[in-house]
Amino acid sequence: MTQAHSTLEEIRRIRIEKATELQKLGISAYPSKSARDAYAGPILAEYEAHEGKTVTVGGRIMSFRKQGGMAFAHIQDQTGKIQLLIRRETLGETRPADAAIGFTELRLLDVGDIVEGTGKVMKSMRGEISIEVVTLRLLTKTIRPLPDQWHGLKDRESILRKRYLDTIMDPESHRRYASVAKMIAGIREFLNARGFIEFQTPIIQAQYGGGTAKPFRTHVNALSTDMYLAISHELYLKRLIVAGYDKVYTIGRYFRNEGIDRSHHPEFSMVETMAAYENYEYNMDLVEEMFRHLAVNVFGRTEFKVKDQTIDFGPAWRRVRMVDVVNEVTGVDFGAMTTLDEAQAALKKLDVHEHAESIGHALVLAFEHFGEKTLIQPTLVYGQPVEISPLAKPLESDPRWAERFEIYIAGMECGDNWSEQNDPVQLLETWRKAYKVGEEDSGVFHALDFDFIEALEHGMPPTTGIGPGIERMAMIFTEQENIDDVIFFPMMRPAMSNVNAEIFGVDISAAKAPQKE
Repeated sequence: MTQAHSTLEEIRRIRIEKATELQKLGISAYPSKSARDAYAGPILAEYEAHEGKTVTVGGRIMSFRKQGGMAFAHIQDQTGKIQLLIRRETLGETRPADAAIGFTELRLLDVGDIVEGTGKVMKSMRGEISIEVVTLRLLTKTIRPLPDQWHGLKDRESILRKRYLDTIMDPESHRRYASVAKMIAGIREFLNARGFIEFQTPIIQAQYGGGTAKPFRTHVNALSTDMYLAISHELYLKRLIVAGYDKVYTIGRYFRNEGIDRSHHPEFSMVETMAAYENYEYNMDLVEEMFRHLAVNVFGRTEFKVKDQTIDFGPAWRRVRMVDVVNEVTGVDFGAMTTLDEAQAALKKLDVHEHAESIGHALVLAFEHFGEKTLIQPTLVYGQPVEISPLAKPLESDPRWAERFEIYIAGMECGDNWSEQNDPVQLLETWRKAYKVGEEDSGVFHALDFDFIEALEHGMPPTTGIGPGIERMAMIFTEQENIDDVIFFPMMRPAMSNVNAEIFGVDISAAKAPQKE
């Protein structure tokens, strides 16, 4: 057994023995109820209002030291950290009837344990705001030690796998995830105030749709049917518009069986809306207002630092056609081209060698290679080619382009939006042209959904929808460059360390053995 194994097993053994000793004294190591009525943050922020009052605080012990007849512990709750000042004469002996720990039994506590302290709010001799504890209760005895107090988790994989430890040890990480939750609440507040109604839509769907992405397949035993995890909720929101609701939205989970990188994750969240009797220009205003609302009302500022660039949500957003972005950056005007050969030749000169099936596809390739990364400040790029916009209406003035726009911030796409195609005959024809038998789950074209077409044949008024990604919004507002740092539980391969395998009695040798081809 390695020293690391021995050390952890010894710590666990000692802590379990302490819990047992407490049980023998009549003190539960895991009671079911707490009497907490105050939090650290408000006490620290408004000391004068709390001074001299008796409160009960609860939290995790982050530091602990004894000094003669006194002890000092800093406990941490979700609002901050506060000191417990414990005197031998004040705390007294263990009182099983009150589940109270006496001064002598403080030896049975460890850093990491969760406790509850009752006492008066005061300042220590050094002027630190504290709770002078008269009653101390153990709420949870921890079996494993916390990471090093001063260094926390440094290994990247450990941070991702054990985010709960990262947020215990790193206040900034803890605040970041709380702010993401507040951002989502802010989205709901913004949309609800504008008359949108939130609906729950299926995650397990008989037919995935609303986008072109490789889906996750599952099987519903009760129905003996293969189904899919949602790649989008768009088509269900449109059914709600058909049903007579004018403004609807969902904040849902999405699953796309594709790559993982700094801005992509197979499971993610999105806010999708649909507004009847409006077109995509309405959503341009809505998106800009929503982002500014979140910046000001949730995060309290309009400027954010992302990738060494300052993003400012204060000024009006730039609105620019995709062909103009590419023309500005490369000097090539794909909008003036009339043949695919011209477009292919232009791509070759730009050293882009992917195959383009149309002028529109060539434009998108050039935009992805050269234009997207230049869009640092909040920008709405509109006029995407109709070839890549099967659910969008074409522009009446120039049907080569769609009534569609995308949100770009810090060189990253943050959402997609368009005027919805509500002509069922035209939409079905578009889908049929792209459909390839045997490649239904390839993710390269929109799957046929006859049930949705049937609903559309009953009539859907002019409608427009938006779909900003929650995680990418969170990356901007929390100033992160990696999507894993705004997802509390990022997707990773299952893994068990050797020390855990030994502790839990699990044989992991078979799992680690090379797999035969």
